[in-house]
Amino acid sequence: MKITNLLSLFFIALLLSGCFSNTDKYKGLRFPQTSSSDITFQEQSIPAECTAFAHLLMNTKTGSTGKEIGAAMHKEAEEKGADLILVGMARELSDEDFDTDRFDYYGPQYAYNFDRTWLGWKFGFSEWTDAGDLVGLGADVWNNTEPVFDNSVLVQAVFLQCN
Repeated sequence: MKITNLLSLFFIALLLSGCFSNTDKYKGLRFPQTSSSDITFQEQSIPAECTAFAHLLMNTKTGSTGKEIGAAMHKEAEEKGADLILVGMARELSDEDFDTDRFDYYGPQYAYNFDRTWLGWKFGFSEWTDAGDLVGLGADVWNNTEPVFDNSVLVQAVFLQCN
């Protein structure tokens, strides 16, 4: 009886230890880490040889500037091996207050040639439609310390490998 109880406690402890693990949650595709990444806001500017390997929505921390959002996005992309980031639209999250930036990934299961296979911003649809108004997050805001976004912002992005 004691052995059964001890085994049960050991099994429960083992299961709970996975809940508190500090390992990277990202389970998607990745390439070797890059030291820099470029940014584009135009789908037409993606070179023909580029491969898309990550679709994501970024939830920014509350009170971020364009420069802070850009730095966080570049850091995340470079850790996953992206050398180009396509940024889509951004929406305000007035009901959410994030203390840190969060990246939610939506595939794909395999890397694909962006030029031939891109189907548009069709991922994370329920999260996207539940967000608030569109906000301006373009080239003029990306590396700027003004304006500060009073609320968290939801940003569409795709990570690409072009080498």
